[in-house]
Amino acid sequence: MLNPQRVVAKRVSKILVLSLMVPSSVFAAEVSPVVPHNVATVSQNNVQAVDSNIVLPQSSTNARKAPLTTGSVDWSSLNNQHLLSTKMLCGDTTSNVCFASQIEQAYAQNKFYPLWNTVALRKELTSQLQMVADSKILPGITQRLVEMNKLEQEGNLRGYDLLATDTYYVYRAFLNYIADHRDVLFLSKPVKMSQVMVQYGGGEDAYPMTMTKLTTYRPTYIPFESTMKMIGVYQHLAPHHLTAASFKSTVYRQNDVLPNGHDVVQVLYHLGDLNQAEYDTLSAQPTVTNSGAMLAGIKLFQKRHGLNPDGIVGPETIKQLVVPYSDIARLLALNTLRISALNRHDDTRAHIWVNIPNYKLELYDNGKKVFESKVIVGRDTRPTNLFSSSITTMVVNPYWNVPVTIKQHDVIPKVKLSRDYLKAHNMQILNSWRDRTVVPPSSIDWATVNPKTFPHEFQQGPGPHNSLGNVKFLMPNDYAIFLHDTPAHGLFSRNKRDLSSGCVRVERADDLANYVIDYQQRSNLNTFKSMLDTKKNKVVSLSKRIDVDFVYLTAWVDQSGHLQMRNDIYGYDSPQAKPIKTKFITMKDFVKR
Repeated sequence: MLNPQRVVAKRVSKILVLSLMVPSSVFAAEVSPVVPHNVATVSQNNVQAVDSNIVLPQSSTNARKAPLTTGSVDWSSLNNQHLLSTKMLCGDTTSNVCFASQIEQAYAQNKFYPLWNTVALRKELTSQLQMVADSKILPGITQRLVEMNKLEQEGNLRGYDLLATDTYYVYRAFLNYIADHRDVLFLSKPVKMSQVMVQYGGGEDAYPMTMTKLTTYRPTYIPFESTMKMIGVYQHLAPHHLTAASFKSTVYRQNDVLPNGHDVVQVLYHLGDLNQAEYDTLSAQPTVTNSGAMLAGIKLFQKRHGLNPDGIVGPETIKQLVVPYSDIARLLALNTLRISALNRHDDTRAHIWVNIPNYKLELYDNGKKVFESKVIVGRDTRPTNLFSSSITTMVVNPYWNVPVTIKQHDVIPKVKLSRDYLKAHNMQILNSWRDRTVVPPSSIDWATVNPKTFPHEFQQGPGPHNSLGNVKFLMPNDYAIFLHDTPAHGLFSRNKRDLSSGCVRVERADDLANYVIDYQQRSNLNTFKSMLDTKKNKVVSLSKRIDVDFVYLTAWVDQSGHLQMRNDIYGYDSPQAKPIKTKFITMKDFVKR
């Protein structure tokens, strides 16, 4: 443990002690205003570097009883350290650390006492840094953790304290940067720290480094300790041997013999779907069949992965079974970072989460989940955008203004095939969205129509076949995305529900509408049913808005401590040959608070 007493250096009369930054614990050096000619001042990153030929003084073994109020950090405990991490984390710097000036200021404010002198504080910092390291998204942070651990193990606690402080600022810069650029968490590319990113590390709120402050950096909504423990388990498990080639057939039903069954047993055991007794019994059997405890374990595995828990080992189940443990650890860490970048909501205001890969909407009020519903989200060719907003308007018996993509790709081609399409679907043609004069379909030569240049718009009237169903919920955004009902409720029985053109269909839309009206607490507001029964379009402006976050989470630990994983339907978890269109992952915040 670090000595709680302040550690000071010998008086230095001719050398300004600002050296190459290396992990070590901090001590203060009284300085004269004279700066020797062989000390180079580097403006970049506000870091000063000392000529490598200078021999810096060793730290004193005597401690002052009264802390200095002036002085400078002595970096001599880092002189013999070779920090590979610094070049990886901030290659533009000419120093051994990334945030020299901030380190100087922090220790000056702390009267040059150590900043990381409790086990709990060091453990919390390390745990959060490990989350970043395991995500593989910030090159250099893993090496930095190795170097910090080495310094601590060697007893160079001064060096550790210095490097921990620098790493704290690196971590702040990273978190603040992704808060403004949340799309980087979905591009599957490592984030390279730059001069722009380094600027995110400072701020008046950086000091002091307290446990209270560090815990505010934790991701909310999930059990952080359980998540980090689980990541550690999968990081250290020996790799399993299952691959797609391990399964000779594509489907294994109940009572079928499972090829490489003992490997499947081992995977299910390590993932928590089989207990120790079941594992021992199945491992002792010469062959493993899809029955009994094995069948139950497969069903549990399927449920945790958002699959149909029918016990049939088919392509989707096999795809998840063969995921390496190391990939599970990375995905857990990556998604934990995604959670940390989400909006933190005031429990006094209701808010909705739509987790796209989970095909589910959840509504929270006063910190408790009070409502949930299955949803249908955009298919991979027309993804649902990731953003935050708030429901401002509810429309009962809505008209459907057909979006341009659906107009071009769906409606016009079908009208060209059959002129009865518009009447059958209660649609009319409008001159434009500004001039809503109705255009007779017979006045158009459909044989010559080019869908991309067609000047008119399509609108579907209210009714039982309206594509938006009974109600829609509008919110400010740049993407024309909203929540709505649907007449095609049979689609919710499907397990894979990325079927829409971007907007999100809600299975329990009527129940959500009732909640929204009740939430307004307005005595003059009619019930949803009474508005619906009029069969007339009704627009309701909400005085009490409900926040909505469209999120993309594919791995997390639930409140019961179980691993939950979902299929990466848009390919945001792994590098792709085809670049991801950033317009879908801007994570803009349209919430008006």
